[in-house]
Amino acid sequence: MGLETAATAARENDASRRPGSPPSAPSGFPDRVALFLDLDGTVLDLAATPDGVSITPEALAAIGVLAQRLNGALAIVTGRGLEDVDRILSPLRLPAAALHGAELRRSGGGRVSEAGVGAPPDRLTAALGAFVDARPGLALEDKGASVAVHFRQAPHREGEVKERIGELVAQLAPTHELQPGKMVVEVRPRGCDKGTALKRMMAEKPFAGRTPWMFGDDLTDEFAFAAANDLGGVSVLIGAVSRPSVAQHGLADPDAMRAWLVALAAAA
Repeated sequence: MGLETAATAARENDASRRPGSPPSAPSGFPDRVALFLDLDGTVLDLAATPDGVSITPEALAAIGVLAQRLNGALAIVTGRGLEDVDRILSPLRLPAAALHGAELRRSGGGRVSEAGVGAPPDRLTAALGAFVDARPGLALEDKGASVAVHFRQAPHREGEVKERIGELVAQLAPTHELQPGKMVVEVRPRGCDKGTALKRMMAEKPFAGRTPWMFGDDLTDEFAFAAANDLGGVSVLIGAVSRPSVAQHGLADPDAMRAWLVALAAAA
C-alpha cells in the first residue's frame, strides 16, 4: 500500500480521536503473536542527533524475554541500519527490517538480504552534503542504502529542505523517492517501505501463521500499520500526532511503550 493510499484510509481514523490503548496481553500470546517494533520515538525517546539515543535496561531486558517467549517472532522495523540496531540493543541480535526494509535480517541473526536495492547515487549524496554544509543546523546522515537530512535543530528550514531535496532527487536519483519523517527527510529506494518488509517477514518462520502487532510513531510506520491491518493484525501508534493514522490503538509516548513491554514480559 502506498503512503497516499494509507493516508486516504487514515482519514477514517481521525487523529483528534485518540485510539484506545492496546490490551495488556495480546490474544493468543505467545504462540500466535508476532511483535514488530520501531525504535526511535517508539521504544526510544527521540534525541537531538541520531547517535544520542539509548534504551533503558528494563526495556532491553523485556525485549530479550519477549523474543524468547515468542520463539524469535519479535523483529525491529526501523529506518536505522543494522549496525545501529545492534549497537543500541546490544547484546541482543534480533530479526530486523532496517533501512525501511533495504536490509533484512532473518531469525537467528543469520544472512542479511539486501532486498535488491542500491544506494543513492554519489552525485546526489554530494549535492545533499553541499546543501547541508551551507545551512547551519542541518545534518546529513548517510546510511548506505538511504540518506537523510535532519532539521531538528533548524525546524524553520523544513519547507526549504523538502523542496530542495525533492528537486535533487528528481534530477539525480529517479529510482529513489522522498520519505518525510519527524524533523527529517530521507531519500530511499523507490518502493522500499516498512509495510513491504513486514509482509516479507510474516511469510517466513517464525512469524508465519502468527498475528502481527506493529508499534510505531512516524509517517514511515503507516506502511507497516497498513500491512499489519491487512494481515488481520494490530497496529499501535505511539505519541500524540495531528495527522491521520490507520493505527487501531495508541500509547501516549515511548515511556508508555516501554511500560507495556515490561508488563508483558513480567506476565510471560
